[in-house]
Amino acid sequence: MINNVNSGMSMPPPPPRSEQSLTAEQQTFITDTLAEFNADELSEEDALGIIEMFSEANIQPGAALEKAMSSAGFDAKSIGDIAAASDSGRPPPPPPPKQSTDEISSMVDYLAELLEETLAASESETLSDEDKQAILAQVFDKFNMEPSESIINTSA
Repeated sequence: MINNVNSGMSMPPPPPRSEQSLTAEQQTFITDTLAEFNADELSEEDALGIIEMFSEANIQPGAALEKAMSSAGFDAKSIGDIAAASDSGRPPPPPPPKQSTDEISSMVDYLAELLEETLAASESETLSDEDKQAILAQVFDKFNMEPSESIINTSA
């Protein structure tokens, strides 16, 4: 029965995954970095070091990296597996600090105040996008928050 309902609907295909190509500088960095290691005697520490160095050089995992590593005699998947096994032994990071009820109430009160002031000043029943952005910027400023942060921490 469910199939009959959904049969007329089609899901669009997922967007193609963009593959990062490596610059000549990144390829040289990969070759030089891997030259410091023995592919046949790679330790967990070595694998973690390689991954960290590539990450710091902004080299993303993908087919281009796998090909460059293979050309140097290394198996990218096995290095990733070694590093992943190492990570599984580590405890998870601590949860973010919880917001207090007072902190949330203070934000809500300030937000309500800004909304009332803005609506009264504009003599309108709706806020423009510019008004919304200005209010949000004022909340971020008052509570020393970065624009990338969420106003209310919803994690348990």
